[in-house]
Amino acid sequence: MINISDKNEKKITAALFAFLCAVCVSLIWNNNVWMDEAFTASLVHTDFAGVIRRSMNDTLPPLYNILLKLMTDVFGYSIHVMKITSLIPMILTIALGATVVRKRFGFKTSVLFMIFVTFMPLMLYYGVEIRMYSLGFFFATASGIYAYEALNDPSGKNWAVFAVFSVLAGYSHHFAFVTVAFAYFYLLLYYIFIDRTGLKNWLWCLLATFIMYLPCLIVTLSQISRVSGYFSMPDIDLRMFAQYVMYPFTVGILPASIICALIMAAAAVLFFLNVKKDEDRRGYIYAACCFSVYFGVLLFGTVLSKVMTANIFVDRYLFFATGLLWLAAAVILGKFDKMFIAVIFAALAVGACTYAVEFKTEYGTDADLEIAFLKENVREGDIYYSIGGHEEMQNCIPFYTYLDKDSAELTFVTPLEEAIRRAKENNTTLWISVLDGFEPSEDDEKTLEKYGLKLQKEADFEFDRYRCVLYKVAL
Repeated sequence: MINISDKNEKKITAALFAFLCAVCVSLIWNNNVWMDEAFTASLVHTDFAGVIRRSMNDTLPPLYNILLKLMTDVFGYSIHVMKITSLIPMILTIALGATVVRKRFGFKTSVLFMIFVTFMPLMLYYGVEIRMYSLGFFFATASGIYAYEALNDPSGKNWAVFAVFSVLAGYSHHFAFVTVAFAYFYLLLYYIFIDRTGLKNWLWCLLATFIMYLPCLIVTLSQISRVSGYFSMPDIDLRMFAQYVMYPFTVGILPASIICALIMAAAAVLFFLNVKKDEDRRGYIYAACCFSVYFGVLLFGTVLSKVMTANIFVDRYLFFATGLLWLAAAVILGKFDKMFIAVIFAALAVGACTYAVEFKTEYGTDADLEIAFLKENVREGDIYYSIGGHEEMQNCIPFYTYLDKDSAELTFVTPLEEAIRRAKENNTTLWISVLDGFEPSEDDEKTLEKYGLKLQKEADFEFDRYRCVLYKVAL
């Protein structure tokens, strides 16, 4: 049996927390963004009223956008500040492992959970992405943790914290709220079948949650009513469903993915071998509930995709439930000293792979040359049009002109003929990007010929996952 004094446990926990935070922070010092990040970053490039208005016209709740606006107003409008905004919730999740999880489940479970929510697949990627996923992940995970706190210690404080975290999950993302709905459901089952004395507290908590979430619900219903005209994800068939099942174990490096699956399989085997004979049956049942939430959200999303006219469900919406999935593994594996060290080494081996993959994603290309070129060459009133990857380039290229307040900003205009007309009207330059793998269409060429214009190549750009050529059209 592993015996470590409480003082040393605290020192190890603090050191591990510092190390894991340093690992996360090391991934934010780059200027690469992809389409969705550029969209979110551009959304907050306005005043507060504009952020609220744009958020209401989006399909997702506004909390992350508001926080991002606050952060960029206080610390400056830069990619690093935006990535830090996303990273803070992941650090807070690790902190939950060092504090609440450690107090409830012990040192070994705490250590495993902290490592899992840093190094398992998806964690580093969504931890630094300029989107609301890390925020919803934190609140959904915290809600699941405090649901168990409220069950074991039904104080007003624990019920209040559980309700607030649940509501904030809903204000972060719709599927983060779906994740926390399972916590309410499992508590309800417990109070109906095991301890009806707590049902009153549950009902009061549900009422408070409904009241606090009501403003967001009204906006959500409005957003859903127009979602079919906004976007639609691919339909979920059997093959895609199987991919979604394996989504939390997919690293991008096959041996690491296998190790992830084996860690979870080991937790499942130990659960079935020990659930009936271990004195802590409640802990086992809690772990089983946490494990099932991921698959509950997957089934809910799959059914929703079949009944709605437009499928709004996609794999990344499952990320919010992965914190509880790995908490389940940590709770079970943390009970067995013989497994503890082996699982740590296995998780760190996976972590080396997930870090290498994410490091390449963040630092494999460099947008600095592009940013410098746009700053030097774009003039006030210049017009921009894209060929290929219309939405991707529409978001990304103009965004890079927002980063320096002294730089002129590009205005995206479509179709091409309208872009030419606007540029002529303003007596400014028309810039056209062509995404790698595409070329001007026959209609594009005819439109340029109609006005006696030709494309003049200016630069090759490579950033994040994109390659494109930027052309200048002198009018």
